[in-house]
Amino acid sequence: MENDIPMLQEIRKSTQMGCYGIQSVINETTHRPFRNALRSQYNEYEEIFNEADRLLRQRGATPKNISPFARYSSVMTSKMKVRASTEPTAKIAELMLQGNTKGMIKSMHSIRTMGVLDPKVSSLSSRLLQTEQANIDQMKQYL
Repeated sequence: MENDIPMLQEIRKSTQMGCYGIQSVINETTHRPFRNALRSQYNEYEEIFNEADRLLRQRGATPKNISPFARYSSVMTSKMKVRASTEPTAKIAELMLQGNTKGMIKSMHSIRTMGVLDPKVSSLSSRLLQTEQANIDQMKQYL
């Protein structure tokens, strides 16, 4: 299907950004249950990323990464905001909520505009959307 590759690229970039975001802030908090929640979210993103990567390669496409500038900018901004906060755990939760909300909006828009997809791609995009919603629900308790 013609939109499978663009959708898989979007899924891959979104989960890659999620992994980078978590990696950039996880060591800024000592709250063990919160760190475990972040690790769990990271692992889920990594699984979805790897599946999108596999499906792209299976279709003969070259996976695209987020730009180094976008990554660096996001990482530095997050670290600065967390370190400037008097409550690092709450600030990280806030940043995670913002990131997941942006991801959900992008996912819903892509699902709506890309139309009919291969069932495997459609399933993976739905999984990402569900993951983002679950992440939002999980982070609320740490605000």
